[in-house]
Amino acid sequence: MKRGMNVKSKNFSARLTIVVTGIFSLFLLAVMIFFPGLMEFFFGYLPNGITRLVIIAFYCCCPAAAVALYSIFRVMLNVIRDDIFTKKTVFFIRLLSWCCLFVSVICLVFGKFWPPLMIVSFSALFMTLILHVLKNVMSRATEIKEENDMTI
Repeated sequence: MKRGMNVKSKNFSARLTIVVTGIFSLFLLAVMIFFPGLMEFFFGYLPNGITRLVIIAFYCCCPAAAVALYSIFRVMLNVIRDDIFTKKTVFFIRLLSWCCLFVSVICLVFGKFWPPLMIVSFSALFMTLILHVLKNVMSRATEIKEENDMTI
């Protein structure tokens, strides 16, 4: 009986993550549309064209954010399907890690002009490290699962 509750709980959590991912996707789209105005509203005009550079940095990071959201969606679909320890899941976690690294590099480059982006850069780099560890664990678990499947 408890096992059934765990499955429901796991599926609820995965489904909730999918819903939140969809909300973040819509939020990303809205921010992409209104970002220049949001920059002016929150920061006013930054000196020496910095506003323009921050806007460029943001739009350079948007494709990686969209791919990351898609990767999260696909991983959660695999969780719901009990298709966790597969090469597809490892691929999407690896892709998520590369997205974070991409954002880190973009923010590092533009952080030279607006230092608060350095915080984003190092945060994304730390997230890359965490995801890389997770990817390695999942990859090894997938190998073990495949070996066990062939043994039986």
